[in-house]
Amino acid sequence: MRRADGITMLAVGCLLSVGCNRTTSETADSLTASTTASTSFDESAARKQILSNDSARTRLVLAKHVDSAMTYYDPNVIHLASGKVIRGVSGVNNLFSEGMKSNPRDFSYPSQTVDFSNVHSVAWEYGTYVQTVDAPNGKPVTANGTFLDVWKNVGGNWKIIVETSSSP
Repeated sequence: MRRADGITMLAVGCLLSVGCNRTTSETADSLTASTTASTSFDESAARKQILSNDSARTRLVLAKHVDSAMTYYDPNVIHLASGKVIRGVSGVNNLFSEGMKSNPRDFSYPSQTVDFSNVHSVAWEYGTYVQTVDAPNGKPVTANGTFLDVWKNVGGNWKIIVETSSSP
């Protein structure tokens, strides 16, 4: 439980640091409407793009095209899992490449939700997953758990800046 609380706090801290480092308009805390049309953001389209990116990334990893999957990550991504903090795309690439030795068979998301920050610069995707890999004896082993991916809008493209998962 303590580890999960620490991971949650880190994810929240990342969200806050991204949000707090963003400049605000003069009307951000007033009742006066801003002249920048924040209503032009299409949450439905952004949600579809994030879920599509996540699906493509998963398919690439399962097909053992780990290098290609890294295009969905911010260069400074932080990956938290298995008691490790891995920083940067090269670290995530190494982790996933090593994971290919367990011969992943399947990975699915029985539930996924995507929510957005008020300024739409950050989104977080969370839910449950089911994964089947080959154990050292060659027999399939299925694990399930929860995940949280934090995405940042970079020039109209959504990139993962933090990802974490846990399993019972």
